[in-house]
Amino acid sequence: MDHSEFKSLSIIIPNYNGEKLIPVFLPTVIKAAREYAGQCEIIFVDDCSTDNSLKVIEVYRSSFSGLTVVKSDINGGFSKSCNLGISRARNEILFFLNSDVALEAGYFSYFSRHFDDPDLFAVTTCGFAYGSQQPIDGIKNGYWRRGFLRFSENYFDETIQSAGLTPPYLSFNIQGAYFFADAAKIHQLGGFDELYSPYIYEETDLAYRALKRGWKIVYEPRCRAYHQVSSSLSSVAGRFRIKRVSCRHRLLFTWKNIHSRRLLWAHFFFLALRLASLNAAEWVGLAGALRRMRAVATRRRHEKECALRSDEELLRFFDDYFSILKKNMRPRRPR
Repeated sequence: MDHSEFKSLSIIIPNYNGEKLIPVFLPTVIKAAREYAGQCEIIFVDDCSTDNSLKVIEVYRSSFSGLTVVKSDINGGFSKSCNLGISRARNEILFFLNSDVALEAGYFSYFSRHFDDPDLFAVTTCGFAYGSQQPIDGIKNGYWRRGFLRFSENYFDETIQSAGLTPPYLSFNIQGAYFFADAAKIHQLGGFDELYSPYIYEETDLAYRALKRGWKIVYEPRCRAYHQVSSSLSSVAGRFRIKRVSCRHRLLFTWKNIHSRRLLWAHFFFLALRLASLNAAEWVGLAGALRRMRAVATRRRHEKECALRSDEELLRFFDDYFSILKKNMRPRRPR
């Protein structure tokens, strides 16, 4: 077999206190990696775990020679862990994978040819809930509503097939728990923005910046993953903390990446309405976002200089692209 036709692959797995997850999910990743016809490595990035993750991962070193364990100096969250993995990766394509995800055998058989397209940034894949096996991730839709970009809707395979959409299928966003990305383009973007540490909105920011540079994201339904949703996040955060971080990072994303004056006026109008509800998470999130305004301003200037497509152009394009899917079935929201 000619291995040169397959892109070389680096699998990056961030981990924090995942000792119970590793024996359940990592063997499926190793099996899929062994089956891949191209060059492959696994980079396991430990984010200063306080459990026995590092001892548990050592058991698997002998079962896959390409497994490297990288230890972070500080507990920095998802973005920092992924960026550390990026800095150690040696291959053309990066695959970012949560530690609570199982992969089907042959998972890596379908992504490589997509990257023959020089304009492709990422491949997002098909996801199911671990256990119930209900679909939770498909083509990602994005739209503007009440002052914010929304990314919560998916079009699943049944809808795609009934609509007769022609592959490769475009997507507005990626699922951060499992997606492929062009390593060179990741470096052009500067990796994940650590403004979003410790978690939430990192991959959404990455994907949107890529789209505004004129790159594409496609969906590959034959890559099937099973996600034990929120098991890795629930180990580090309580419900209120997750809510306030989500509110803060939604604001940071908007202030950094939305450059349309019309959309920004709408954003601030609806933000005022949200704050009038006196929801504590909204107010704490706003305070946290305001403390990061200097960093946001610097990044905003840079993103405006690099953008080749406007916010409104992207929204119009995907609204038209998804129109055939909308006619066939309303998308289901992930559970």
